[in-house]
Amino acid sequence: MNSCRSWIASTRQELYRIKEVVHANKIPDVTRCASPAEQLVNLLHQSDDLIGWALNGQSDDYLVDNALHVAILATKVGIGLQYREQDLERLALAGLLHDLGMWTVPELLITKRGTLTEEERDLIRAHPERGRRILAGQGSVFEWVASICAQEHERWDGSGYPCRLKHKQIAEPAQVIGVADSLDAMVTTRPYRMNSSPHDVMRDLLLHGKALFSLPVLKAIGDQITLYPVGTEVRLNTGESGTVKQTNPRYPLRPVVEISKFGEPSDMDLSRNMSAHIVGVVHARMAS
Repeated sequence: MNSCRSWIASTRQELYRIKEVVHANKIPDVTRCASPAEQLVNLLHQSDDLIGWALNGQSDDYLVDNALHVAILATKVGIGLQYREQDLERLALAGLLHDLGMWTVPELLITKRGTLTEEERDLIRAHPERGRRILAGQGSVFEWVASICAQEHERWDGSGYPCRLKHKQIAEPAQVIGVADSLDAMVTTRPYRMNSSPHDVMRDLLLHGKALFSLPVLKAIGDQITLYPVGTEVRLNTGESGTVKQTNPRYPLRPVVEISKFGEPSDMDLSRNMSAHIVGVVHARMAS
């Protein structure tokens, strides 16, 4: 977990640096995000620790933490889609930079509690194009990232923005970023609303998300994040309760659960212990 904490801290600093430059109406150098993107792919191959952190509902700076969360969740989904390492690194990079254009929007508008005016909505809906322009100016390496960031708010049924693209007009990596962003938006507390538990959000996403995202993307997030995401407290048919510690993509409903026996934690891999299974969620985890 120390390596994960180090990655979070150092990547946050890079994003804060970029944010300050954008707020100053200058062009940021985003090339230094390539190394954190590569590191992220390696960390996710090793453990699910970052997934649990990304879903914990907490945020000190929503736009910065959202970039971290989306990069983590999207890369995990990309693993489920069997993307090659190079493509996973590009997806992680796109996750870190997906909302660059939002940093050009006034902070008061982002945190506004009341209903947005039509003019304010138009300003926010223009942020993907602003982000695309910033990234497109960073050289050929970032042209792909720029195109993905421009499409991440488009939706499968054409209800998204800014261009109302639909179906295969939307690049699959943009859908992956979009579904990760949607998940994070619902599980993270905002100034104007409370969050929902990862379990509840995943259940709703898998039940009702077919109009918004393609079936392969929904299947990948269902397999990788699962109906019982890391950190979810569950109740087993054995009468025991525990916390999901690791997912099993081949058996999404049978994660590794950490339970306490006689005060000592132990792991139960439900994909190996077929006599035990989850019968419910203990409670909806909410951020304080």
